[in-house]
Amino acid sequence: MQIGERLHSLRQKSGQSLQAVADAVGISKAHIWELEKGHSQNPSFDLVRKLAKHFGVSIDALIGEEEEPDANSLQIERIHRGLEDLTERDRAVVEDTIRAMKMRTGSQG
Repeated sequence: MQIGERLHSLRQKSGQSLQAVADAVGISKAHIWELEKGHSQNPSFDLVRKLAKHFGVSIDALIGEEEEPDANSLQIERIHRGLEDLTERDRAVVEDTIRAMKMRTGSQG
């Protein structure tokens, strides 16, 4: 699978627009579209690294050397990345909320 196909698939699974991805990695919407369509086939390593980080996957997963994560895994990774910007107190609140939700649904872990 080409990087463009993988990029398109990851973008679709995460429910993001071309513009949202472009804004997140600091390039134009047109450049994302060109990558997805295979018109631009040799992105810089820096761009590949930014895209992988944005989607929460390894570079190998982005370029097709590893299995692509499913939509649930991508969602969990997005949530996880969002925790990094929270204060320690806010992370504790999130942790308590998750624990309470698990208890309510009978989930273990």
